[in-house]
Amino acid sequence: MISYFIYARLMTNPARYIAILNTMGSTINSLRDTKGRFQKRDTGFMQLFISKRLIHGAAAALAGIFVPIFLYETSGESFFVVGGYYAFLSLMYALLLVPSMSITNRLGFSKTLVLSGVCSIITYIFLFYLTPENIMIMMWPLAAAIVAFRLFHWVPFHTDFALFTTAGKRGKQVSLSFAAIAFMGAVGPIAAGFIVANAGYSALFGTIIVLLVAATVSYAYVPETMTHFDWSWKETWRQFRSQKQRGLMVGEFANGAETIVNIIVWPIFLYTILDGDLFSIGAISTIIVGVTIVLQLLLGRYLDGKGHDKTRTLRVGSFLYAIGWILKIFVLSAAQVFFVGLYHNIVRIFSHTPFSAIVYDMSADQGSLVDEYTVIREMANHLGRASALLGVAILTLYIDIGWTFFIAVAASLALNMVYTAQRG
Repeated sequence: MISYFIYARLMTNPARYIAILNTMGSTINSLRDTKGRFQKRDTGFMQLFISKRLIHGAAAALAGIFVPIFLYETSGESFFVVGGYYAFLSLMYALLLVPSMSITNRLGFSKTLVLSGVCSIITYIFLFYLTPENIMIMMWPLAAAIVAFRLFHWVPFHTDFALFTTAGKRGKQVSLSFAAIAFMGAVGPIAAGFIVANAGYSALFGTIIVLLVAATVSYAYVPETMTHFDWSWKETWRQFRSQKQRGLMVGEFANGAETIVNIIVWPIFLYTILDGDLFSIGAISTIIVGVTIVLQLLLGRYLDGKGHDKTRTLRVGSFLYAIGWILKIFVLSAAQVFFVGLYHNIVRIFSHTPFSAIVYDMSADQGSLVDEYTVIREMANHLGRASALLGVAILTLYIDIGWTFFIAVAASLALNMVYTAQRG
């Protein structure tokens, strides 16, 4: 919930990401705190890395696939309720993101991270006390906490990360961040599965709360940056709807739709076919991610090499990735889950790496408007999530949940729309 993107979103193209950060860094002449004093970027990066990637990352890795399953169990195993709920969260995030930026501007991007940490703690306190008996009452304050966390966390985090990395050491810093993401993504699921299987969800959420308290305190030491969101609500929606941005918005919409099926629908599907064996779900997820990390390292140099057309790689990769979603419809056992999941994660490298590279290319061209373009991309992504979840929620009333993976098939193929935006 708090950070699904532990692996899928950030374990993409390190070399490309480094290049983008270098371009963004060239637009920043100085980094000062609120009193106007210079801050050391190395210190800022390390403080942000410890807060987000290590402490908060550990909490997010434990939450991972088990929060959707917990809500599914607590709601009486009704995906219509869970899917509709997550769709509501994404819709509220997309609609409130621009107004919330006024608060971020007032507090400062780095201080807003502290506020997001408080919201994350409140989120898991609500989850700790959530039961089938009080779910209809608790779901609304829980929704407010989740949306508030998203509003005050992701744009400030990505902006600060860009500003705190330096050209001379950026490769080392980004590699360190990716290594932490990979490690957390591999260890988190099996650790969470063990905790839930032996001590229950209360123990899992209690552990997460302790980690989030530590992360929130550490966010207070992240230096402030001179960053300001300048677009009005009207200008943001004008850019969002403009023909110039149409290919990018459709591509991000599709990315959001596929992503949400992967992080919400797929774990619940696993829960149903593995008869609620939570430890097995965590163990299989850990093994798949672990093997994929090794393959990511081996294949990364090929994808980054000169002469490899990322648009062609995206076309082929998205087609193979769509096939993986079709195969997932028919899995019936733990062994099939492992082999199909492994295949799917491998071909994901060939679809989402070039997709991210193309998007980062276009973002880099925006210069000082990179935070504004991050906002409209986030809006498109979460509108895609909301639409996909509403579709899945309605379809599960009439068909088996596995057949709804065809929504992810269509979304995987639609990732290619981002190429039309780059070409235009």
